[in-house]
Amino acid sequence: MLPRLAVVVLAGAALAGGVPGARANPIEAEYRVTQSGLPVMDVQLAIQLTEASYRLTSISRARGLARLFLPAEQRAEVQGGLVGRQVQPLRYVAEGNWRSGTRRTIMDYLGGTPRLAVLEPPEGPDRIPVPPEQREGTIDTLSALVRLSLDAAATRRCDLAGSVFDGRRRLEWTSRTLGTTALPLTQGQPATPALRCQLESRLVSGFRREDDPAQAGRPREAEAWVALFGAGLPPLPVKVEFPSTFLGAMRLDLVRVGRADP
Repeated sequence: MLPRLAVVVLAGAALAGGVPGARANPIEAEYRVTQSGLPVMDVQLAIQLTEASYRLTSISRARGLARLFLPAEQRAEVQGGLVGRQVQPLRYVAEGNWRSGTRRTIMDYLGGTPRLAVLEPPEGPDRIPVPPEQREGTIDTLSALVRLSLDAAATRRCDLAGSVFDGRRRLEWTSRTLGTTALPLTQGQPATPALRCQLESRLVSGFRREDDPAQAGRPREAEAWVALFGAGLPPLPVKVEFPSTFLGAMRLDLVRVGRADP
């Protein structure tokens, strides 16, 4: 569940980084994820953009009973170059502490293709590896989020598609604009127009051998509401909803946003 969750959670959250005013100083945002009303995860993002580069770090921590089936802590970071709104990842690192042990992935990008430098634990016989030709042209999840954020900031829409490879699986993702909705930025505040986006991810390669590809590859959807906060801050998602999960509906809510300490 977590990899799919990361794609759609952060796909909403990464809209935070895409306006010129956000390039001067890093922006930090904190989110809380709940499932059927119960807290399951805290997510912290740190986003830094220049005219020619980007850096995005995500740290997620499980809460309560979620520690039984999610990693106690998982950290991911990407650094890369920018050419206009096009992202060019250079290095992606993800690591987390699961009940089964530590998992770690490091990918370096050469000629637009990810090269696995570290994959711990190594791929086992229970999964069908993604063929090398299906890795070409893909980017990591966090770089996809930066691409989405830059496009949304430039167009004020979220109509985009792409392919990501996380070291073990390839997923296709799309986002589209549903319109605008009046939404309070925080509890008790007046409603403010927010961009409403539909997000979808679909596993296309890297299935477990025991999986039914039709079932494992079915689209997973979410909706995100993105609003402007003013005072030089970039647009941020106020909430993201995941309507269909086997343990109940999930929701991500913004808790805090601000500039990082120099």
